Amino acid sequence: MAVAAYRTVAEDLRRRIGDGEFTPGDPLPSRAELARSYGVGGNVAAAAIRALAAEGLVKGRMGRGVFVRERSSSRTMARSWTQERLQGRLAVTGGGADIDVGTGTDAGTGTVVPGDDDGRTVRGTPRSTTGEAPEEIARRLGLAAAEPVIRSEYLITRDGRPAMFCVSWEPLGITGGTPVSLPGAGPMAGSSVVARMSYIGFRITRSTETVTARTATRAEADVLDLAPGAPVAAIERTYYAGTRPLETADLVVPGERFRLAYEIPAEPADARA
Repeated sequence: MAVAAYRTVAEDLRRRIGDGEFTPGDPLPSRAELARSYGVGGNVAAAAIRALAAEGLVKGRMGRGVFVRERSSSRTMARSWTQERLQGRLAVTGGGADIDVGTGTDAGTGTVVPGDDDGRTVRGTPRSTTGEAPEEIARRLGLAAAEPVIRSEYLITRDGRPAMFCVSWEPLGITGGTPVSLPGAGPMAGSSVVARMSYIGFRITRSTETVTARTATRAEADVLDLAPGAPVAAIERTYYAGTRPLETADLVVPGERFRLAYEIPAEPADARA
């Protein structure tokens, strides 16, 4: 009987969400309120919420309640190998003109830039620490195991919602003791990796990106305000000066909010020299 009851409650809540009574971002009534309105026990109401969460319709937020999840978006996050890309630009489109929200390597300083439909994109100030390079990061940077690196992480938001979570690593042997050793401080604070490296005499000539579709880790889901197990695009990106890696980063983009679009120039080889 209890199983049938929770299914009945879940079905009605599903209908109310579909009808727009509860829209994306809206809170659902509390478990106690649902129990009273449907004339069921608290355990039945909780089971109905769990069923909706398993379907990806709602998401619990610690200490705040249960909220209707947003629907999948057709907004595009454009990444390219054009000159703008190497200058550290990334665009988000959807409903209006492209906007520059900075690449995953931009060390944001809380900067707010115009967006489409009067929206706003915010690049948060990075948190940086010094430590030994993990084995995989050392491999990506061409370093000896445990060589010191600067690790930085920050969040890019769009219209108040997380758009990208970034973790980057730079060899301390390159930036240590320079004015750009901390991405969020110094004369180049808020600038792209390309600009920061150029400031200390390194010209970035190319970047590589490997994209994997997977589910968010619990930590990523918390940071990006996603339901556990939500799809994300995980980008492993490395910047090079010739053959020398200068920075590598892991970028995580919510799959339900953005699709990635890559632009690759078809120029003759001598034109890119």
